[in-house]
Amino acid sequence: MSERPFETVVAGTTDEYRLDVVTDPEPDTPQTVVYFTAVDIDEAGHQAARLLAAVTGPDDRYGELYAHDGDGSAVHCETIHLPA
Repeated sequence: MSERPFETVVAGTTDEYRLDVVTDPEPDTPQTVVYFTAVDIDEAGHQAARLLAAVTGPDDRYGELYAHDGDGSAVHCETIHLPA
């Protein structure tokens, strides 16, 4: 799954990211979805790791990081794993 709708109120932005926090084997049902902005993909990855660590949940969880493509879709960037 590389593209999913990106729900945003900022039209035409491309510096917006979404982190889907997943705590079970089914990635299509995230426990939490966090939207944030970052200056670039590297900073978004660092911020996503901090957000993943801050979310309450099981010790072994991961996050799917998506970038807003500017047209209302989310493009998968990377998977961030927080091991137990």
